[in-house]
Amino acid sequence: MRKISFSPPDISDLEINEIVETLRSGWITTGPRTHLFEDKLS
Repeated sequence: MRKISFSPPDISDLEINEIVETLRSGWITTGPRTHLFEDKLS
């Protein structure tokens, strides 16, 4: 069996802050940030 090396996540402070703001907003599924994400993705 091959060994898969462990690597810590690379998450910036900006990404953490965006996640915190999203959680604090109360909108985590279909809120304004979801629509913004979908618009940028398409």
